Amino acid sequence: MGLFLKPRMLSSVENNISKRVFSNQQSIHPNLARISDRHKDLIKYQNPISAESARILKSTQDRVEQSAKPLIMDCGCGTGESAVQLARALPDHTIVAIDKSIHRLNKARKHLLLPENLIFLRADLPEIWLYAYRQKWNIKKQYLLYPNPWPKQEHLMRRWHAHPIMPYLLSSSQNLELRTNWKIYAHEFAWAAQYFLNKEVEVQSWLPETPISNFELKYLQSGHELYRVHIVQND
Repeated sequence: MGLFLKPRMLSSVENNISKRVFSNQQSIHPNLARISDRHKDLIKYQNPISAESARILKSTQDRVEQSAKPLIMDCGCGTGESAVQLARALPDHTIVAIDKSIHRLNKARKHLLLPENLIFLRADLPEIWLYAYRQKWNIKKQYLLYPNPWPKQEHLMRRWHAHPIMPYLLSSSQNLELRTNWKIYAHEFAWAAQYFLNKEVEVQSWLPETPISNFELKYLQSGHELYRVHIVQND
């Protein structure tokens, strides 16, 4: 799939070197198995969704259904480069791009000529995944592109694969792609997904022909190794 960044979108990362992820953790966290076992039962995570969030998500659901196009979600879209590229490359799909930061989303909405099939949504991802699961959203694919790795060993519980929402994330769509520049994060995510899904999940070294976002471009320019976990269920 050709996902091309336009030259004007690349200029902001020229000569911007990104530091590699540094961690006091050298392998998969020893507590990940115990935490995953605690989260395996979906019923245990019953956090309520606020009325305002439910209203916004219902409105988004109505827009997606009215479009009658397959749904792709860019989860944690930041300032929106990846979402714009997905929407341009896939005009026959609806792209819902989610971030919790209104500051980042305001930057995203400043992109010139935003594609009509792109919806920006301010929301917390756990609420999105929980709502999507409960409402049986028909999500064709979800992207998790370079989420905050929370690399300190004591911050394991802040990583998505160690959060109680992980089973809902996996259950809300049949196709999920994670990209990261921290090898341990990729292997932990794959391990947790394999644990919950009871199927083999691989970690791939990732070298895109063209970067999907400024983050991906910056990591490539900085010489980082990139990793990809692509989960397709019922294949």
